[in-house]
Amino acid sequence: MEDDQGVCRTHAFAQALFLLLSLVLSDLSHPEAKPLDFVCVSEARKVMNKVKNLQDDLAQCSAAAFLPAPVRTPSIRINMIIWKSKPIAERRAEILQSLRMLAQDIHNARVRSQAECALRLLELLEHNIYNYIHTLTQLHTQSGSDVPNILDPPVQIVSQDLGRVLQNYDRLISRKLEWLVSEMAKDCENKAAT
Repeated sequence: MEDDQGVCRTHAFAQALFLLLSLVLSDLSHPEAKPLDFVCVSEARKVMNKVKNLQDDLAQCSAAAFLPAPVRTPSIRINMIIWKSKPIAERRAEILQSLRMLAQDIHNARVRSQAECALRLLELLEHNIYNYIHTLTQLHTQSGSDVPNILDPPVQIVSQDLGRVLQNYDRLISRKLEWLVSEMAKDCENKAAT
């Protein structure tokens, strides 16, 4: 009986060490995009977007498909005329708030998860969201503009289906954030010329 417990503890320790090393190595092989690179180099944004990898991991982890807590996903539907009329700082702040809301709910689901693969998947998702938050916060700080006062971001759905959450997260990144960055990227040409 004691030998079985010792083997279980050793196995659990080895798995925890493997997870830690995997997270460290994944960060080293794909360092966070620097704010200027994030705006000016589309390849840096592609490397940072891990949604496809997370969707592949979800296919291998059925325990993560149904989350133990509901997750609010930000609205990705926008009126382009209204969106473009807002100052860049306000649009950036709105996306930041949406990401923070999503990160908070993913964290709550992660701490309630039991299955090891679900814990790992949600931890990777939370880490990816925080990479975007960090980069957008740095962009906001570098711009020197005041943080606009934004009401709570509009919530499109509340879901416990991780596949749907990932789909909306991908749309937030590949649409709303890309539209913002494409406008910000106009400054890249000016900086390259000087």
